[in-house]
Amino acid sequence: MIPTMTRRRHSAPPKRAIASADFLKAVPHKNRAMELTRGLDGSVLAEVPLNRPSWLVPPISWLMPYSSHRRVELDALGAAVLEMCDGRRRVEAIIEAFADRNKLTFREAQLAVTQFLQQLTHRGLVAIVGPSKDARES
Repeated sequence: MIPTMTRRRHSAPPKRAIASADFLKAVPHKNRAMELTRGLDGSVLAEVPLNRPSWLVPPISWLMPYSSHRRVELDALGAAVLEMCDGRRRVEAIIEAFADRNKLTFREAQLAVTQFLQQLTHRGLVAIVGPSKDARES
């Protein structure tokens, strides 16, 4: 029998789970470089400038399309949530306002808004700043 070597897979460090209470106290901030274009139907086109990758030089740049901006179109509900991300309101206050406007329970709104904020964060439109260590201890 031939001995085999087993490979250890190097995985990324586990993501730290954020407690729900800490996330509710966090404050979302809009990307300052983002440009908003409002539509007549209440929709919003958000554009965030992107850095050109250093490896994207001719002749590669001739073959690969490159956009200087990431564009995300939001419907009226998404635009309303993005507008509430003003750097002063906590996530909890945004959820409560969304629930009141759309006649939802807090839990229903919490699921929708937290998933939406996560998508906005991944697309670079919003940064979520958690509560400071002092605020968590009190």
